[in-house]
Amino acid sequence: MYKERYSQRKEDLLNDPKINSKNREVIAKFLEFEEYKLKRKEGLSEVDERSYKTLYGYIGRLKKLNRWFKDKTWGELTEEEIKKIIDDLEDGNIKNQYGKRYIDRSLYYQMMQGKLFAMVGKSNFAREVIQEFSIRGRDFNTQVRFIEEATFRKVVDCAITPEHRCLLWLAFDIGENICSLLELDKDDFKRQMNDDTNEPEYLVILSKDKLKRSRTPRSEVTNYKETVQYLDIVLSNIKPVDKMTSNKYTKPRNLNELHDDNKLFKFGFSAAQKMLKRTVGLAGARCIPGGERVTWKDLRSSMACDLLNKGWSRDEVNARLGHKPSSRIIDRYITYHALDRKKPKAVVYQSNLRKMEMELEKQKDLNKLQGLRIESLKKEQADIREEFKQMMIISKAEVLDMINKVNKVDKIEEKECNFIEIK
Repeated sequence: MYKERYSQRKEDLLNDPKINSKNREVIAKFLEFEEYKLKRKEGLSEVDERSYKTLYGYIGRLKKLNRWFKDKTWGELTEEEIKKIIDDLEDGNIKNQYGKRYIDRSLYYQMMQGKLFAMVGKSNFAREVIQEFSIRGRDFNTQVRFIEEATFRKVVDCAITPEHRCLLWLAFDIGENICSLLELDKDDFKRQMNDDTNEPEYLVILSKDKLKRSRTPRSEVTNYKETVQYLDIVLSNIKPVDKMTSNKYTKPRNLNELHDDNKLFKFGFSAAQKMLKRTVGLAGARCIPGGERVTWKDLRSSMACDLLNKGWSRDEVNARLGHKPSSRIIDRYITYHALDRKKPKAVVYQSNLRKMEMELEKQKDLNKLQGLRIESLKKEQADIREEFKQMMIISKAEVLDMINKVNKVDKIEEKECNFIEIK
């Protein structure tokens, strides 16, 4: 897909009469060099899709550089002109499409101090300025941006189709880059039963050809039952889509020509972006802590924070993110996220909890002692009742014996009296 986009934009750029012809010659040589370099660097016989994606990015940056230098022949640029562009980028005088300073300005600095300007003998000018003033050109925000699981579930509820919900759950559950998730097909999923929970899960195979080059190829198991639920639906309904599509860079064509029959999601990054923007807006979701609008990358960060909060170790989360063991990116999640900030409160809570447990243990011992005393009293009362019962039985027997004796004496006396009377 990127191959066709790149080829079309390259042709348009090299044939654009609005661009200086000498600069177009340099651009053609530069792109030819980069194509060859990517093949040799990756050990490929042909430029692959991931390399075309890299080349596609060069087109936009080349057009911007030409515009910023006002279409002046690059071989005639002075040191002052190159320094001014660098200063304007650093000072934010040159803004992006959102009216803000470029976050990653180093992409342009690499071209100015690298092969592009080296072809016209001007790379040393840019290199001297950048090295002398230690210009980094990167303004990446080290602050963590994430949403909590409850907020994410609201976002999913606003999605319309099972495919959209499936993609959202994969992004939050597996946490891989959105472009990689969009490339997954039916063969990348294996349904299985978890031996510990006896519940279904999916093994998601993230192969090298579908990941960013900096990511580690791996297989990850789904954590949420909702991910399994929507994967079951989507995988069972995969079929060719007879629908036409087009944009300003490509001619109208059937989606089947762009997406394989077994591909899980038959839409691209732009459609995924629109879907997320819509669902996030309906759910009123905003990132913690700054309140920014939620992006696909934020769902990846949210997975990391969620797993850390649920007791996963640093290395376990790092591996799930596809980072190398030496990567320190995970540290910013740990540093910011409530794990560290909540520790003082957690210590107090644990201390109070321990006190309560000790009080409970004392109360249990007291209750046990009282129970033993009550049992002892009950036994004593039972013994007293039994003793009293036996005494009553004995007393009753003695009384009856005495009554019998008295009755016998009375009968004897009565007989004696009757005998006397007869005489």
